Amino acid sequence: MTERKIADMDGILDIALESGTLILQSGGETYRTEETMITVAESLGAAEASAFVTPTVAILTCVDAEGRSRTKLRRIVSRTINLGTIARVNALSRRIEGRRPRNDLPLITALLARIRSIPERPVFAVSFATAVASFCFSLMFRGTPGEALTAAAIGSLMRLFLFALAPLALSGFIYNALGGAVISLLSGLAVMAGLVGSGGNVSISVLMSLVPGLAIVNAIRDIIAGDLVAGSARLMEAFVIAAALSLGAAFGLLVFPVGGAYAAATGFHESLGLSFLLSALAAGSFAYFFHISKYDIFWTSVAGGFGWITFLVLQRSLGAPIAAYLAGALCVGLISEILAIVFRKPATVYIVSGVIPFVPGGGMYETMLYSTLGNMDAAARTGFQTLSAAAAIAVGIAVASSVARLAARFIKSRNRGRRPAR
Repeated sequence: MTERKIADMDGILDIALESGTLILQSGGETYRTEETMITVAESLGAAEASAFVTPTVAILTCVDAEGRSRTKLRRIVSRTINLGTIARVNALSRRIEGRRPRNDLPLITALLARIRSIPERPVFAVSFATAVASFCFSLMFRGTPGEALTAAAIGSLMRLFLFALAPLALSGFIYNALGGAVISLLSGLAVMAGLVGSGGNVSISVLMSLVPGLAIVNAIRDIIAGDLVAGSARLMEAFVIAAALSLGAAFGLLVFPVGGAYAAATGFHESLGLSFLLSALAAGSFAYFFHISKYDIFWTSVAGGFGWITFLVLQRSLGAPIAAYLAGALCVGLISEILAIVFRKPATVYIVSGVIPFVPGGGMYETMLYSTLGNMDAAARTGFQTLSAAAAIAVGIAVASSVARLAARFIKSRNRGRRPAR
């Protein structure tokens, strides 16, 4: 290869790898990362490209017109949730694929650098969004106004505490365990101070801000795409996050013991209109601190609201919570897939925040609570119900994703089968 061709191939590799790295670091699915890297590389001039991605590493091989290949690897050290970055990289990939700008490597590199440099949401704005989400969840779960206000205050303090820990670069397990502990401890202090009668509703409402909704969604979407290794790894990641939150919550329960007569704190508000508004606000709050653009926050809220109403209606009419969870998640998934087509953005942008109200944070908390109280029968029963609900949510998202993929393939096959008139 001449020096010029080597330089061009290195530039193509760097741009494609940076595109994939941005998606993976921002919480994107493994299959989406691979597809984006291959699309970008081939659009920029690679004769052939092959990618292999796990949650912690991205590898890309490009072959030039002469059949010679070059490979680069990028280690993924840190990951966060930034759905806005995923949408921006996806839009840039579409532009590159459509124009095939083989001589614009410096410009594309600059655009990727600009995407990476977009600032995070302000700390206090994210803290306020967490307070709003916690407030809405408390009322959704039949909490009193006092419990909702207490949940909002604790949610805000918890988020500020986690922001203060960010410079320490703690592992994800420790980070989530400390978050769970702070929630449980502050809820116990609120009970001692007489602000609320019980800390169950408050703890559950704030814990919803930390539950591993993105890991669950991405795991299912990767498995549906056929990437079993990455999907299994993400399922394990979700389990580790849930275990960390449970461990932290258990510490608070040991410091502030709950009486043995504890009654389940999870219930749902009866008013459909108010439930729609609360779930939409909660989903919109998550969309905000997941860095979704202001135009997409509204549609994410709509998806979350309709999904939650679907869940409530079916639960009341059928009396089958698992079927209701599946139908609610399916509703969110289908709406998100439609929005993805209309606005030409990844469905993940809408699914992750819209499905948050369904994630069984309450079941996770109460499983740990019953274990701490020594009521193993109740712990096993609640734990099984929690796992069943999570599985139903996953299946609902998977069905929606599968329907969307089948529809896309059908449309493509029909377009290929058409012949221009002679």
